[in-house]
Amino acid sequence: MPEVDWAALGKETTLMLSELIQIDTTNPPGNEYKAVEYLQKRLAAEGISSEVFEREPGRSNLVARLRGRRPGKKLLLLSHVDVVPVPDPKKWKYPPFSGAIAEGYIWGRGALDMKNITAIHYSVFTLFQRMKIDFAGELIFAATADEEKGSAYGAGWLAKTHPEQLRADWCLTEGGGLPLQISSKIFYTIESVEKGLWWFKVRVKGTSGHGSLPHPDNALAKAAYIIDRVSNYRFPKKIAPAVREFILKAGEALGPEIKKLALVLVDESQELDLSLLPKDSPISATLLNALVRTTISPTMIHAGVKENVIPDSCEFVLDCRLVPGYTQQKVRETLLELAERYKNDIEIETIQQHDVSESPIDDPLYKLIESTVKEELPGVETIPIMLTGATDSRFVRELGVKSYGFCPLSTKMSLADREKLIHGDNERVDIESLEFGVKVLSKIALKALEARL
Repeated sequence: MPEVDWAALGKETTLMLSELIQIDTTNPPGNEYKAVEYLQKRLAAEGISSEVFEREPGRSNLVARLRGRRPGKKLLLLSHVDVVPVPDPKKWKYPPFSGAIAEGYIWGRGALDMKNITAIHYSVFTLFQRMKIDFAGELIFAATADEEKGSAYGAGWLAKTHPEQLRADWCLTEGGGLPLQISSKIFYTIESVEKGLWWFKVRVKGTSGHGSLPHPDNALAKAAYIIDRVSNYRFPKKIAPAVREFILKAGEALGPEIKKLALVLVDESQELDLSLLPKDSPISATLLNALVRTTISPTMIHAGVKENVIPDSCEFVLDCRLVPGYTQQKVRETLLELAERYKNDIEIETIQQHDVSESPIDDPLYKLIESTVKEELPGVETIPIMLTGATDSRFVRELGVKSYGFCPLSTKMSLADREKLIHGDNERVDIESLEFGVKVLSKIALKALEARL
């Protein structure tokens, strides 16, 4: 294999990302077909055929494959091309769909979530074709729709109706690869587990009446009682292996005093007052709490028709995120216990749910990611993370695919600064990240598929 000009490939990836951003795939409505047509044309110019799958016209999912000369593993590069809406374009320094290349960044909606990864994956995928690499197994490039609205037209639908298109041994996607500085150490995150989700509506029944004649069967008052108890309830700790390693590595980096707190935090039999954490801790008490236990947040409420009418019903929505080892049934039982005397007056309706999804941190691909990062960045370590949100990893994990969120970005921006930009105003990614991401992911893919160079 000839020497790769990573700088040139980085520039090519930069220009491609700029063009992808200029294709407005705001979801809703999506219109992902525009980005998919763009990708198909580029793939065809490289001599690579691709397939498009749609649940409805315009909601396109693209899959392309390169097959090696020898039997081996299948590696899926998975990204989505839809983006979230822009509430107020006037707040942007550069127009959100300009794809402006300025000040060392590519600006626009999707620059970080996640058209940057689509562009990086494309460059990694086509590198195998251009260099005529002798590899084992199969490399799959998938760019899907609708991730930002739950994937009912994207990877979720594709996994149910065309599972063979996404089935692989391994998957690399979004969710990790961000540099996290803890004290003097830099860690690159690898997402290996996502909390389960249960959004559900609680309907509380009561008796209507005149507002001037209060009575105890006020549905709104009963709902307030339940919401207060749920909001203040702490579920028992349940520590996933990835979370344990994350907390212990972070504690080690922060010194002996914090290491002692970390050991207590990962002990399921002990509780820790998170206010003991230093105020300048790089990991917030809120995040740590969410990593070690199931959580519930009230997010919506509706009751009443008029100022002077006691409502006979009240509905509120709870956002529940479950740690591995905790079930919806346990949450339901806990809710009924907290509702106490009102438990017979409530109905529970599921809005959306998905199970915990997890991939092992002792898997060969995970170890390969670790070793490649250390080769490229001596002195830098990796650290597993659990997402409190969700990605399309959950759908491929249900197919038996070991999926890891990892696409490395440069250290030019901190993790905290990047998190503010995702789904925010002035979303942007630095140019260095594109070259770095292509280089590192290419080396991981080459090793994973036993390339002969």
